[in-house]
Amino acid sequence: MIETSVGKEFLEIAIEMERKGFAFYESVQTQDKEARDIFKQLAVREKEHEHTFRDMLSSLGGYSPEKPCQNYQYIKSIADSSIFTGERANTLLTKKTMTDAEAIEAGIGFEKDSILFYSEIRGMVPRKDQDLIDAIINEEKKHLNELMYIANKIKSG
Repeated sequence: MIETSVGKEFLEIAIEMERKGFAFYESVQTQDKEARDIFKQLAVREKEHEHTFRDMLSSLGGYSPEKPCQNYQYIKSIADSSIFTGERANTLLTKKTMTDAEAIEAGIGFEKDSILFYSEIRGMVPRKDQDLIDAIINEEKKHLNELMYIANKIKSG
């Protein structure tokens, strides 16, 4: 029988990514008012995503697969290289000064990492949760588009 549930480790990684994304968007200071407004909105959405993943985790009842899935190492590598996990997150979150362009680039990297990670774990969650993952992926894509818009606006002056 093929197991379709994702182990709790991947959901815990998703929670960490969302938590640190919230902390970043909440704390970053930008000169551009439109960028500041978007960061505030993104912080709220990241907090909502964290709650969604926490609910999914609690519904698994601590499920942990006996044998890692075929793509386990690949998905783990995606998570480990994410901007908002591990040491990279700590460096970014403790950076004292950041230009608007640097903050937006960090946000773009985070959104790309999130889209890739969530796309990969989507097939490993119970079917009832796949629509939630799809909705989060679509939101992350919207976030990416908003950040790209601001990045282009800042570049063009």
